[in-house]
Amino acid sequence: MSTLLPVSVLDDSSRPHRLSDFFRCAHRNRTLALSVCLDDYMNANALRVKSMVCFECGQGGQNREAFAADADTEGLLDQEIWARLISDMKDPEG
Repeated sequence: MSTLLPVSVLDDSSRPHRLSDFFRCAHRNRTLALSVCLDDYMNANALRVKSMVCFECGQGGQNREAFAADADTEGLLDQEIWARLISDMKDPEG
C-alpha cells in the first residue's frame, strides 16, 4: 500500500488546503507545494528573517489560515502529518 498523497494543481482562484496541493506563488512567480509554502512562511516569520520573500507574505498567511481551518474541521491535519512522518521514517533502501 502506497503512502503517497494525491497531487492536485490548483488554479489562481482556489486556495490550497492539503499539504500536497500545488498553487501559483505570486511572490516567487512559480508553482509551489503548500507544504513548502507553509515551511518557508513559518520559518521566515518565526525567525524574523526579513530578507526572505516569505516574511509577512499575505498569500502565505492566507494559505496557513485556510490549511489550519480545513485541517481542524475535517481531520486532515492528523492524517497528512502521520502520512509524512511514516514516509520520512521509512528506510530509503527498503
